[in-house]
Amino acid sequence: MYGLKQRNLTASIMILGMLIMFTFITGCVDDEEEAVDEENLLEEEVEDISQKFGNELVGIDPGAGMMETASDVLIPEYGLDDYELIESSEPAMIAALERAVGRDEWIAVLGWTPHWKWAEMDLKFLDDPKQIYGEAEDIRALSRLGFENDFPEVKKLIDNFYINDEQLGSLMKLVEKKGDDMEAAVQWAEDNQDLINEWIPGDADGNGEEIKLLYNNWVCARAKTNLVTHILRDKMNYQVNKQMVEVGPLYQTLSDGEGDLMVHAWLPLTQANYWEEYGDRLVDHGPIYEGGKIGVVVPDYVDIDCITEMQ
Repeated sequence: MYGLKQRNLTASIMILGMLIMFTFITGCVDDEEEAVDEENLLEEEVEDISQKFGNELVGIDPGAGMMETASDVLIPEYGLDDYELIESSEPAMIAALERAVGRDEWIAVLGWTPHWKWAEMDLKFLDDPKQIYGEAEDIRALSRLGFENDFPEVKKLIDNFYINDEQLGSLMKLVEKKGDDMEAAVQWAEDNQDLINEWIPGDADGNGEEIKLLYNNWVCARAKTNLVTHILRDKMNYQVNKQMVEVGPLYQTLSDGEGDLMVHAWLPLTQANYWEEYGDRLVDHGPIYEGGKIGVVVPDYVDIDCITEMQ
């Protein structure tokens, strides 16, 4: 009898030990599976951010300085290797932005201020802690060499020509809404006649002399160029020849002396590559607008606030 009890006790102890060991192993497996599940969940969340943006960062003209900075600095510095930088144009970028906003979809674009889109859509810059695009940019007037001697009255106009964020924003918005750049510029000038009069030098008379203005197909360039054209033509008696070209050829044409003036040079960053190549044959007449900003822009409903969160 004693032997039987001893054998039963031994068997019970063995069974209990096996149960304890099984529970321990099961617990370890569960912990490992839970850790793996959490890791997979984090990976999925990371993947979801870039996927929400369609793995795209929508840009503008391929030759623009901001595009080179995005490709060479922004993307590698922030580890955005999963993103494709889309080459397009300002109108195409705006169309993509409007389409996404209309559908409440996520989109990331290279954007800037001043621009009329800020008054039309709820947008925000993503924080750029590495200051890839710097603090601020200016819009400057550039001319060919010898311009100030050939057009001293126009030089005075450009020296006086300065426009703030609210003024430029309203001009650009009017240009975009009107669909006729010159008509919009004339209306804006009529609504801001006191400001225009401050810019025009006294007793200015160009005697019908021809002056050639160069510009590219950016809304701010079209707005300011048509405004200056209106002033020169209708207020100062110049014959104005406007020519729209791409940014690169524009700088080359101006530096070759085949154009006289541009009033939309984005410096020191956006068009830095063109200034570096052609600047020694151009004259910088100073800023006509200060405080422009460049960066990654998203709709306000996108629930991230920093470029680092795009990873």
